[in-house]
Amino acid sequence: MEKRLASIDLGTHTARLLIAERPKDSGGIVPLARARAYVRLGSFFQDTAAGGIIPSAGRAVVAGRLREFRQQIQDHGVEKAMAVATGVIREAQNREDFVRALKEETGIEVKIISGEEEARLTATAVHHVLNMEKNHSVVVDLGGGSTEFAVWGKDEWWVRSLSLGASVLTARFLRADPPRREELMDLRDFVRERLTNGLDQMPLEQVFSLVGTGGTMVTLGALLCGIPRRNLEPAHINGLSLRGDAIRFFFREMSALDQKKRVSRYGLDEERAEVFPAGVLLADEIMNFFSMKQLIVCFSDLLEGLMWNYVEENQYAQ
Repeated sequence: MEKRLASIDLGTHTARLLIAERPKDSGGIVPLARARAYVRLGSFFQDTAAGGIIPSAGRAVVAGRLREFRQQIQDHGVEKAMAVATGVIREAQNREDFVRALKEETGIEVKIISGEEEARLTATAVHHVLNMEKNHSVVVDLGGGSTEFAVWGKDEWWVRSLSLGASVLTARFLRADPPRREELMDLRDFVRERLTNGLDQMPLEQVFSLVGTGGTMVTLGALLCGIPRRNLEPAHINGLSLRGDAIRFFFREMSALDQKKRVSRYGLDEERAEVFPAGVLLADEIMNFFSMKQLIVCFSDLLEGLMWNYVEENQYAQ
């Protein structure tokens, strides 16, 4: 029999759902449906003396999306559903109250996972779908509130999660539209400093490639390779190779446009267009940090990683 699974990622900028099945006679996971909705929790996140909190207005947005996801899960006859919270949710002082209220309001239990666990799960998905030797690549998951890094070293994953994400960096540095040169310079300096200090112990002796996942990476790959939005799926995205000089040229062109022009010229939705300059700048600086001339793009990420982790833990292989 086939087993139907669902995974949900509640992130800083988006909430995402994957429904898939695991054929008993297959070694893979077959996607059946995907859904994505913008929740923009970065804009709700409030700094207080005790730290950041997510107010009830932000929870209401997330709860509404979870109810929609729950209906799709039920319609597809899913046997096992997994939901995790990442990004600013795990940083919020009221995170436990937040997920407890979500369960009461939607019936979906959400697990808050660390950035390190997110990195490991994402890397698991990448190596499954790209069939890469895991000790030869750095896997980077560029999100809205944080970016995770994973590399295989000495028989275990070396992982880091840094508070660098397209949404939070936009809110902190890019106030003008289009961004001013001084804003971009300040952002670039900040990113370089955080990468240098946060990844100084990363074992890179045998690393030959860089793999990027997340909305910014997927959108960037599609635009530079001429893939239309209707074809944004793993079969068309996984394994795309982007040149560093092409990314830098695109960034200079794109960041000079205001948000409306980014929408019209590149076919972006407004939410992606708003955070895209910060996201692409971050991708460029990550390539510079690792001295990589090419970036491999992978559509499959945490959502698939949750499923593969479930399969491996339950030995549901044949």
